[in-house]
Amino acid sequence: MADLPLEQLMQMQVTTASRYAQTALEAPAAVSVVTADDIRLFGYRTLAEVLGSMRGLYISYDRAYHYLGTRGFATPGDYNTRVLLLVDGVRFNDNIYDQAGIGSDFPLDLDLVDRVDRVEFVPGPGSAVYGANAFFGVINVITRKGRQLAGPQVSAEAGSHGSAKLRASVGTTDALGADWLVSATRTTKRGADQRYPVFDTPENPGGIAQRLDYDRSTQLFVRRAHGGLALTLAHGERTKGVPTAAFSQVFNDPRSRFIDQSTLLAAEYTTQLQPTLAFTGRLHAGRYQFVGDYVYDYPPITQNRDVGTGQWWGTEWQWVSTALARHKLSWGLDYRRDTRIDQTNTDLAPPAQYLDARRKGDVLGLYFQDEFALSADLTLHAGLRWGKQSGSTSAVHPRLGLVYWWNPATAVKLLHGTAYRPPNAYERDYRVDLPGGVVEGTGLRSERVRTTELALEHAPNAASRWLLTAFRSSVTDLVAFDTSSHADRLTVGNTRAVQVHGLEAEAEQRWQGGQRVRVAYGWQRARDPSQAGPLTNAPRHLLKLQWSDTLRWGAVPGVGTGRYGIEAIGIGPRSTVRGTRLPGHVLTNATYTTRVADVDVSVGVYNLFNRQHADPASFEIREDTVRQDGRTYRIKLTYAF
Repeated sequence: MADLPLEQLMQMQVTTASRYAQTALEAPAAVSVVTADDIRLFGYRTLAEVLGSMRGLYISYDRAYHYLGTRGFATPGDYNTRVLLLVDGVRFNDNIYDQAGIGSDFPLDLDLVDRVDRVEFVPGPGSAVYGANAFFGVINVITRKGRQLAGPQVSAEAGSHGSAKLRASVGTTDALGADWLVSATRTTKRGADQRYPVFDTPENPGGIAQRLDYDRSTQLFVRRAHGGLALTLAHGERTKGVPTAAFSQVFNDPRSRFIDQSTLLAAEYTTQLQPTLAFTGRLHAGRYQFVGDYVYDYPPITQNRDVGTGQWWGTEWQWVSTALARHKLSWGLDYRRDTRIDQTNTDLAPPAQYLDARRKGDVLGLYFQDEFALSADLTLHAGLRWGKQSGSTSAVHPRLGLVYWWNPATAVKLLHGTAYRPPNAYERDYRVDLPGGVVEGTGLRSERVRTTELALEHAPNAASRWLLTAFRSSVTDLVAFDTSSHADRLTVGNTRAVQVHGLEAEAEQRWQGGQRVRVAYGWQRARDPSQAGPLTNAPRHLLKLQWSDTLRWGAVPGVGTGRYGIEAIGIGPRSTVRGTRLPGHVLTNATYTTRVADVDVSVGVYNLFNRQHADPASFEIREDTVRQDGRTYRIKLTYAF
């Protein structure tokens, strides 16, 4: 992106809002984009950090998984089920928990997002385009091409708490002209000992969880593209220690861990059937498995194993037509066959089984969209989707958007849409009458959301961009976990309705000398009309500030021009599940990148001022909050042969 002229930046295309390419100003959404240049410049290590830098989003971490909050809404116990995660347009949510893995469980190295490729986030309901899970937004990670690598590349990094990472990639074009990218990554982290005062007992002095915050992951990515056909393989494995003794476990037992394994195969074919008719077809198959080892003192002390295994295959067909004057029509169908959704829970020794739930199912969706130019300065976006999932009633969801061009540099967007999310297999079937288990939840209904948004986007010149948006969302039949009726067990049900409204503003300015500043602020209020207090983990204020510039080392032989990036992320006060008010905080990160001889060097300092801060814990953790890391460091070296 740094090599692109500024006038091209104004015309950056996005593909997620409508499932076809259009400029960000044309799209019927206030799209957020983080480019590969941003990822390098600010030293983002995970997809969670990328999303946390975006307007209106915030991240929570419980030492096991990263959770995405959207516009002041983050339900405890939600495994990112209300956002749809795509990689190059292919769904990455699993079919058991509907989980979007955004931390070390995301099976893709961020180094594979390069050059003009990017991460897009489309806020608001997307069910009219994508179906279930596109409830509060859609994430699309767009990967690089092999020719952009032009040969082998090795990257190594090391950092605080014993973290290390090694990546080997190769990109090439074969004799047939096919573009190849092959990449493998291994990451390890020893982690720091964690202190939990609630477990401070004579058996555990100080409440210290020792050597239990480790994280080990392996990633493999292969992509071949030739003509209109692209084939992709993505595989990820992660083993994560659990220091929090979540789900009522015995504290500080080294056997407590979570394992995530995911594999996805995809084939995409794109062709121009006629000058005015384009076709895209996809075929994909995936497998996900979760293994959780828990240690309980019934008595006696017993190791319990929780396993969730899902397998599926699916297909997507889409046509885009410009045959009618002033109309851009798109229509298609999505189908997924869930061939396996198994959940088991057993004690290993002595053996005992508490859960053996198995199901299969289908998901079908049909949709139609029209981008209708009512006049030279007014466009109507209208969409409708019918969807049906096994075990749930069918649903029809519309989307309407008016985009008015006030002038060539200014667009006003009035957007309205609805979305739904059927209960997933975990919410439907997981019933284990043990401490930390789920014991109640029948007759679950699909969640529904209705959102209206008014946005103003302004790009007065090639170096400036401003955005202001106001939104309001109403959620009904929210599926949520609770402990109100059982002290050490969870229940799940359609508990309440939630209303969210707020304002967001963003401004970005670039200068010819390489300086850039971006400021984003969000004010949102999420509340349950039946409750007096605020929702859990729902900050009123979100602030993002970024500044970057170049440093020139003309007097130092072999050292190229360097770039530094400084980022400050502020999250306002939040409430915990027990009603405690957690103070807000501002974290500052600093990264410097340069080239020494033939090696790209990146040095990052995270939480620069060593601020003590914590995130609200969910129901399964005895502590009310989960303390986060202080100041940490990372150095990264990349060499291309």
